[in-house]
Amino acid sequence: MKLFRLVLATTAGLAISSQAQTAPTVETAAAANTAAAPQTITVTGQTPGYTVQDSGAATRLPLSLRETPQSVTVFTRERLNDQNLTSLREVLDNTTGVYSYAYDSERVVFTSRGFKIDSLLVDGVPAVSSSSAESVDETLDTSLYERIEIVRGATGLLTGTGNPSASVNLVRKRADARAPSASIEATAGSWDDRRAVLDIGAPLMADGAVRGRMVGVYQHRESYQDFYENEKQVLYGIIEADLGTSTLLSLSLDYQEVQPQANTWGSFPLFLSDGSRTDWSRSVSTAADWSFWNQRRRSVIAELRHDFGNHWSLRSSLTRRRADDDLALFYVFGYPDVVDGSGLEPFAYREIVQTDQRALDLYLSGPFDLFGRRHELVAGFNGSEIEVDGTEFAPGELPDTGNFFEWDASYPMPAFAAAGTTSTDRKTRQQSLYVAARLSVLEALTLVAGARLNRWKTDDYYVYSGPEAFVHDHRQTTPYAGLIYELDATWSAFVSHTEIFDAQNSQEPDGQFLDPITGKSNEVGIKGEHFGGRFNTALTLFDTRQDNVAVPAIDEQGQPIFLPDGITQASFAVDGTQTRGFELEASGSPLPGWNASLGWSRYLLEDGEGNTVKGYIPRTLVRVFSTYRPRGALHRVTVGGGINWQSASNLDVGAPQGLVNIRQGSVPLLSLMTRYQVTSAMSVQVNGNNLLDRKYQVLDEYENLYFGPPASVAASLSYQF
Repeated sequence: MKLFRLVLATTAGLAISSQAQTAPTVETAAAANTAAAPQTITVTGQTPGYTVQDSGAATRLPLSLRETPQSVTVFTRERLNDQNLTSLREVLDNTTGVYSYAYDSERVVFTSRGFKIDSLLVDGVPAVSSSSAESVDETLDTSLYERIEIVRGATGLLTGTGNPSASVNLVRKRADARAPSASIEATAGSWDDRRAVLDIGAPLMADGAVRGRMVGVYQHRESYQDFYENEKQVLYGIIEADLGTSTLLSLSLDYQEVQPQANTWGSFPLFLSDGSRTDWSRSVSTAADWSFWNQRRRSVIAELRHDFGNHWSLRSSLTRRRADDDLALFYVFGYPDVVDGSGLEPFAYREIVQTDQRALDLYLSGPFDLFGRRHELVAGFNGSEIEVDGTEFAPGELPDTGNFFEWDASYPMPAFAAAGTTSTDRKTRQQSLYVAARLSVLEALTLVAGARLNRWKTDDYYVYSGPEAFVHDHRQTTPYAGLIYELDATWSAFVSHTEIFDAQNSQEPDGQFLDPITGKSNEVGIKGEHFGGRFNTALTLFDTRQDNVAVPAIDEQGQPIFLPDGITQASFAVDGTQTRGFELEASGSPLPGWNASLGWSRYLLEDGEGNTVKGYIPRTLVRVFSTYRPRGALHRVTVGGGINWQSASNLDVGAPQGLVNIRQGSVPLLSLMTRYQVTSAMSVQVNGNNLLDRKYQVLDEYENLYFGPPASVAASLSYQF
């Protein structure tokens, strides 16, 4: 709450007005005076509604969705507001082909095409992801971003390392207000969810050559899960200055702190001691009232952009990110006695982790003429250094858990050791040169091609991966290629091949580290651009593979093969998982007042021997959402709704009698919204989720299970000054 008061106090001296303006894309740079010299940095507009005119999320080239030879989903600010999507998890849970599950209340994993999503970018620059779940950070607040772009498949051209799943690009809000502007929004929802957002922007000089913007968020919420509560504070500020008519300098700072209390660690018991299934309510929790997982995220970004006046531009950025995790966790394991609820074994864990990232990104882009045709080129350098330091503290004596049927979270906190031991010591450096070009081969045929030359070095020690550090220096070239053929003024066909790699610390029997895992995506499809670019459609067929995957080494007698240390099991590299399927997507504004988004994905997932794997991930996902604002007497009213549907999933889990298969049937989640524009400045909005109140389970690969949230409602009041 102190942070939010600070935001209010800081902004008291600034003039205020609305944030609801058509925001430029990340490539925008304002001129020093709109009436000044004609040489200004090009402004690329953004189509209102649920689509954009262009995106550089796949290649850094400003391509329309129709011209991009990969599957791309864009969440505009309008759609984020309509669905009241305030966290990155809420965004990705509404994304075509993306599915999430969680190990507990804080560790969320996102998947696309069966692989973990671990590639996060901010304005196209790779950013460190969450280390707790090896996936992107689900807690990131959307209030800082003008739009969010998700590119599916292998994305190594821009991200470097990762899985052939998807990348998430966060496009930040800019200081683009030429007149004072601001908005404030207050939300109240189920389980005592209270949230306030303040967004202000203003010129800091009379001629508008220097501008500022600030966003502040305070949220406190409880949960459908017993004992849990969470407090979030967010602050974002950016200043942009025009250094002449062709150069823009910006400096931004963002800060986010999340403080969950009585959070879970792992799952709850799935079986009783006699082998019968438990039948808990959705509120069940194994948390202790003292458990916490405090997360603090900070970043500073300095950017310099220059327009050379011939449609060529240079952009450079320096980034410093810091993440601090301070956690004390509690977990119980076992099968409660059917009569007195006893028999569970307690575990406790305490750790402090610091993650520090420094990154430099520099690239040049522009058009050129060759053989009588106009082409585009982007070439750049990206370098980063990441250090992770973790210290864990041994717990003291853990008393018996007692009767779990009467669990009230009052389990005593153990006396953790005052002095800790190293749990993680990791240093990773990546240096890359990349180039991409859009080549007009024929009038109707375009080639988008590029490559990234990577050098990746790491010195990685993790206490639970063995006594030795993983030290590796690897060089890898990652190609990118796509062909787009324009069938007519509306439709285009495309084919593409993209790659990515990911280092691994598994070792062969002789102690040699395995080469990195390689991911490859082949896509073919058709895309359409309708109603003057306001509505986009795409049908994509894909084949995504991961090769050189480590599997445990076993001899001819079925016995494990160990490394020379005689303790750690060795590994062999084999061709890994293959995913084949399709994605159908449509988004935009087909008619005035009507915004719509439809996503339908289906795939088959097999290992190197053709066996179906990862049954806990649903194979079919449907994401639908639409809003409509009529004309005439009802023009103040907007109504909307949607449904997220997933097919069945299953998992073999341990039970007293052995392995038991748990199956979750298909799940439909209905959402509705309505907004009333009280005045030109004030609106009231109500959103409801899972309104069918479907009770369902979410599974993961480690036999954890939790219940999805029941029906919920949130009401928001927004005022623009």
